[in-house]
Amino acid sequence: MALSRWTDNSDRSMDDIMANVMNYREWIQEDKDPYNNQPLEYSVNITFEENKSINLNDIEITYNFINYSYERVRAGEENNPMRSNRIYSIDGYIVIFTDGVITQYITNRSSNDVTKTILRKINNYSKRLEITPNPITLVDDFFIWMIYKVLNHGNQSLEEESRLLIKSIIGFKGETKDRLAEVKGSGNRILNLLSTLSFLFENEDLTQINTRIEYNNETIDYKLDLFGNVDIDFKSYTGEYMFMMDVQEEEMKSKVILMTFLEVLPKILTSYGNDKESEEWTNDSRSTFFSEIGRVISAKIAEKIENQMAK
Repeated sequence: MALSRWTDNSDRSMDDIMANVMNYREWIQEDKDPYNNQPLEYSVNITFEENKSINLNDIEITYNFINYSYERVRAGEENNPMRSNRIYSIDGYIVIFTDGVITQYITNRSSNDVTKTILRKINNYSKRLEITPNPITLVDDFFIWMIYKVLNHGNQSLEEESRLLIKSIIGFKGETKDRLAEVKGSGNRILNLLSTLSFLFENEDLTQINTRIEYNNETIDYKLDLFGNVDIDFKSYTGEYMFMMDVQEEEMKSKVILMTFLEVLPKILTSYGNDKESEEWTNDSRSTFFSEIGRVISAKIAEKIENQMAK
């Protein structure tokens, strides 16, 4: 499920925000079922009695994990006697965190107005801009650069201070179609190039990419899109926190999510920015990359034809 990041602009501390969230009985306006006038359910739970902390990019981040669930009446079904059709539930989780200055949320919903409404409801916010989206800014060129890195520098770390590899591209999505074929730095290079070329020529723009990242001792599969949403495959995750899954799932998810948004992806984006600044990656090098893919494939096809004719 996609994750999106949001900023709280209320100028309150994280502890004050959580206290207000948990004191909902003092401010909530109880919603009623129009069919029988019974109250609709609403619940919010904070997982950790004491806030947790994690050091990321040499900054101490304080965090907690919130589960929420509440009921709504389905439009057009107000008079339906069957409750399962009349009423539906909205539930999810939020990682709330702060660097001591700004408090932000990462929630397991895409970045859209519905998600903003949920966050405003849980906080009892009514003013404009108290919560604003804070997506990771991604562009189509960044996705092409990632493919280029896998095919040409698949075993080279993106930074010197840590081991950070774009290990493979598991799939990508364009405006016209999806492709799930894996592209990686090892294996059959021709198949990798052919898979990449055919897809990119059929789609002017990439809108989403699925990638496997190795960061020090962590291996994480991500799905990234142009709206700044990040989908983490927790089931395939391996690393320092994987054994927490059975005993404290919320803590494992919190740590992996925060590591992703505050350390791994920023470092990958920094490497992309450095390549652009040093002119290792430009419009010309992007065109050269496409041309090289075509040249290698053409040469391989010509070689195959020549071998067949020689038989």
